[in-house]
Amino acid sequence: MRILAAILGVVMLASPVVGHELLIYTVIVNSEGAQPADIPTGALKEGDSAWFWMKDTTENATLVIELEKDGAKVRSPVLQFACELDDNGTRIDENCMTRYDFVFNQHTSAGEWNFTFMTYVNDSLNKTSTGSVYIQEDVHLEEDLDEIAESKEISKEAIAGVIAAVSLVAIAFLISKIESETIQEKE
Repeated sequence: MRILAAILGVVMLASPVVGHELLIYTVIVNSEGAQPADIPTGALKEGDSAWFWMKDTTENATLVIELEKDGAKVRSPVLQFACELDDNGTRIDENCMTRYDFVFNQHTSAGEWNFTFMTYVNDSLNKTSTGSVYIQEDVHLEEDLDEIAESKEISKEAIAGVIAAVSLVAIAFLISKIESETIQEKE
């Protein structure tokens, strides 16, 4: 019986899972603007992140990034080119930031996002530029199975799943037969 449980555990761990590895996309904002201002379509899905780096070396320049989707807006803290560090490499001012990390929610971020990059020099708005990204929906296994059932197409993963299930049943049957024969021989 222990062997059967072990085999079941191995088969369950080997089952195919549909999803995606979370990605981080980097946008560099320098004196020429955001590079790239428009993140390519298909680059990001729900759950992925965008890192916005302030790399404008203009004297006394700071950056604020505004992200907008369907009227809802999110603003970054004020970003600087560099933060002063102590002898140990620790930031002296904990509020000083050179990068803004934004994670697109895994359930409600699909759709068009617009960016506004606002560069300030000596606390006065000096330059504004824009960009955008289309966040794709992150479709998971249950939704994929529903689509397969609706379209009546059989994928390689579905075939592999059926073969794995049939193999599991056959292995369980063989193990139970071997165990029952072993018990009978001992008697």
